[in-house]
Amino acid sequence: MKTRIARIIPITALAIVLISMSPLAMASTLTMNLNPKTGAAKVDAVSTTKIVLTYPSNSTLSRYLRNVSSSLSLSGEFAGNTQGVQELQGSFDEWNDHVSVSNMSVSIDYSAKGNSTALVIDKTARINATVSGVFHVENGTVVADLGWRAFLIRGALNLPLGGQTTDVNLAGSAMEDSLASHEYASTWLMGAFGGGAFWDRPTLNFSALNTPLSTWTKNYDSATNTTTFSKTISGQDTFSVSADLNGQKYSLSAVSDPSGVVSVQGYADASGNSLVMASEPASTSTTLLAVVLVAGLAAVTAGYLAIRSRTRARTAAQVTASFHP
Repeated sequence: MKTRIARIIPITALAIVLISMSPLAMASTLTMNLNPKTGAAKVDAVSTTKIVLTYPSNSTLSRYLRNVSSSLSLSGEFAGNTQGVQELQGSFDEWNDHVSVSNMSVSIDYSAKGNSTALVIDKTARINATVSGVFHVENGTVVADLGWRAFLIRGALNLPLGGQTTDVNLAGSAMEDSLASHEYASTWLMGAFGGGAFWDRPTLNFSALNTPLSTWTKNYDSATNTTTFSKTISGQDTFSVSADLNGQKYSLSAVSDPSGVVSVQGYADASGNSLVMASEPASTSTTLLAVVLVAGLAAVTAGYLAIRSRTRARTAAQVTASFHP
C-alpha cells in the first residue's frame, strides 16, 4: 500500500499541524506531521495545565502552603510493546483501530508556588509518538482519517520516569506529586477532594478537537502550496470544585480556551474527519502561472532597460572622446 500511495501522491511529505486547547488544560497543543510515503505520523502532544487551590488566609492549610516553592522534571522513552504505549494506543483505538503507536517519549514538568491564600500548580506533559497506518487508498485517492486526533486518555498513565513511577495524566496526581514533600497538605487535600471528579480529571484530553474537519474554516495558499483548516471554540471551559469545612471555604479550579489549526502541505479537501488529497484547482494554478509570467516579464524588461542604458552611456562617452581637442 505504501507504494500505491507514493505513486498517487508524488510529494515528499505531508505536514499536518493541529493546535488545540483541551478541557482543564491551558494552551494545549497537538502537532501532527504526516508522511504519505511511509504512511506514518509524528505526533507531538503538549498538555499545559494550571490548577489553582484557594484557602482562607487564617487556615492551617495556609500556614503549610504559603511558602511552597518547588519544581520537578522527569522524562523517558518507550517502545511499542510497553504498557504506556499501549495506553496511548487504546485512546486512539476509540476513533480508529487501524493506526498503531510504534514508540513514544514522554516528559513532565511541575512547578508549585504558594502564598497566604492560594497555591498555583503548573504542569506540562509532553508526548512525542510515531503512529503508523494513518493513510489508506479509497478508489484511487489517498485519504488520511484523523478522527483519532480527538484522543482522550481516561485513566492514570503510569510511567517509569526518572527512576520512579509517575502518572502523567490525572489532575489529582499532579496535586500529589507537587506536594510530595508536604505531607500534611497532601493528606488534607486527599481527604477533602480525593476520589472526586476533579481528582480523576484527565489532563491529556484533546476531545475539544472532536468537530468534523469539514466544518472548519479552509484556506489554500497557492504560493506556498499549503491548505489550512482552522477552528476556534468561543468561550472558556472552567472546571471547579469546592469544599466547606468548619465554616471555611476551599476551592480547586482550572480553565481552558480551545482552538485548533490543521495545516497540510499540498491541496486537500475535508470530508468529515478525513483529509482527501486532491489536485490543485485549475483557477489557483492559472493564477499562480500568471503571477510567474508577470514576474518573468518584469525581470526581462528590467534587464533590457539596464542593457540599453549602459549602451547609451558608452556611445555618449565615445562621441565625447572623438571631439576632444
